Amino acid sequence: MKHIYKYLLGLLVFAAVSCKKDQPAVEYSPIFPISGEWHTHVFNEDGSNVATLNPSTGKSFSLSLAALSTYNTADNDDDIAWLKFSTVAYPFGILAKVKVDVPSVAILPGEYVNILPVKNTSIHLIEAKILQNASKQPSGVLADSILVKYKTGVDNKVYMIKGHRRTQWPDDQR
Repeated sequence: MKHIYKYLLGLLVFAAVSCKKDQPAVEYSPIFPISGEWHTHVFNEDGSNVATLNPSTGKSFSLSLAALSTYNTADNDDDIAWLKFSTVAYPFGILAKVKVDVPSVAILPGEYVNILPVKNTSIHLIEAKILQNASKQPSGVLADSILVKYKTGVDNKVYMIKGHRRTQWPDDQR
């Protein structure tokens, strides 16, 4: 009978110890809050919608929702990030390493090399800013807002990419 009590006591101690769960530490990118996935739209410098010719089809189209990604480099630098605008539509596609200033939550202006296989091989970043909690989403969640103003090396036009951080809430995915 004493052995049963010992086993029950051991089982009770084991059960009590196994219930305690430590919360894992959240690891952020060294460029957080600049890093993220953004739902964006492209506009002309005057704020009008962009309509352009698709070089492969020759048909006019306008860009609606497009994804912009900002993420850290493989070296985990805290002052350099990748800026990727996921469209190879002429002349909007961007994939460039850009300089960032994490304390001021900004992507620094300057000349950058676009490594996408498109005619637009140079990007002049005029302005890029992230406004924290500046956009209220349909789900009621506040999200960061982004504005990227740049000039392409192909047509020398100024374009603006405006949008908000992707929240992953179903209501916000429309």
